[in-house]
Amino acid sequence: MLRSRIWWALVATALLLRAAIVRVTPDYVPIHDDHSYLVHAVALVKTGGYPVFETQGIVAPTAYRAPGFPVVLALARSVLGHDLLGPRLVQVLIATVGVGLVGIVAHKIWGRRTALAATALAALSPVLIVYSGSLISEPLFVVLELGALACALEARRRPRWAIAAGMLGGAAALTRPAGLALLLALALCAGGRRTALVVVCLGALTVAPWTIRNAVVFHTFIPVSTEAGNTLAGTYNDKSAGDGLWRDPRLSNVYPRERAKTIGDGPATDAILTRAVIGYVADHPLQPLRVAWFNAGRLAGVAPTSFASHSLDTISLPHTAAPVVRLGLMLMAALALVGVFTRAARRAPAGWWLAAAMVLASTLLVNAEQRFAVPLQAFLAPLAVLPFTRGD
Repeated sequence: MLRSRIWWALVATALLLRAAIVRVTPDYVPIHDDHSYLVHAVALVKTGGYPVFETQGIVAPTAYRAPGFPVVLALARSVLGHDLLGPRLVQVLIATVGVGLVGIVAHKIWGRRTALAATALAALSPVLIVYSGSLISEPLFVVLELGALACALEARRRPRWAIAAGMLGGAAALTRPAGLALLLALALCAGGRRTALVVVCLGALTVAPWTIRNAVVFHTFIPVSTEAGNTLAGTYNDKSAGDGLWRDPRLSNVYPRERAKTIGDGPATDAILTRAVIGYVADHPLQPLRVAWFNAGRLAGVAPTSFASHSLDTISLPHTAAPVVRLGLMLMAALALVGVFTRAARRAPAGWWLAAAMVLASTLLVNAEQRFAVPLQAFLAPLAVLPFTRGD
């Protein structure tokens, strides 16, 4: 694939389109999660460690944000300076690499024509283009998950590639905690028992230093982050019961009694909110299905354009791109749905399907703000072209 001039041309096109987003949004100012990532990066540059926050007069460390993307931002700021342009251009490069990897993984499963078509679709995807304009972790997660999958697939022929697959899988988990489950999919892709074991062990070793840091700081076991409780509580609560829409527990006054028992976003808060959510779902066992139903529409672009505008607002980008993002989601989802039922789709190994299912479930059952569709697009793009290429 790397020898194909067409593939390189498509990657270059992806680079130009993503750089254009930075060009047309010069007034971008991180406000939401992107601001939080930047705060962590600044702390890493200035102190060499994660920030410490003060809540109600109590100073406490944090493990809420996974370290992968803050570390990348910190490196970008160290090398390119404190201006936002440097980190945004690094994000453009990361997103472009992700496009290229869509083609590389597709080539290993379906062949050259499908790989080129999938690369083209990813390069032109409005979702992947627009969301590369904000300092969010999803583009980096795409690169790590697809890089790990490519290495795991290569490990079937050359077992030593299982080492890289495991390390990249671990790095993906350190970027988004849902990546921990990715290690199982990578082990399946790698084929034999030995290569599968290497993948899982190297993945665990890659995550281990951060887990040890958390144990030293918090005196408890935290594999990656403490965000699970807050994230789940924002979806599974009485206020979200009718629409499945994620609401920030800190701003929407959900689980007030539980939150009153804790301070900050540490492991105690995470544990209490997680237990509260488990109790809520036990009392409302059909709610996950309702959430999945609502979120499926949001991921597929069926939700009104206002939701696309809301999703862009949560990453500090202007609403002007909302209609084209929605259209891109609808087209990709419709084509991929057809592609799932093609004969060529059956050629994908079980590990690839498991990775796609895990990425889908982590969004479908929790929060479908459309930035979270970015990792899913990397799997939908190859499926979307299969009706036309038939896996050739």
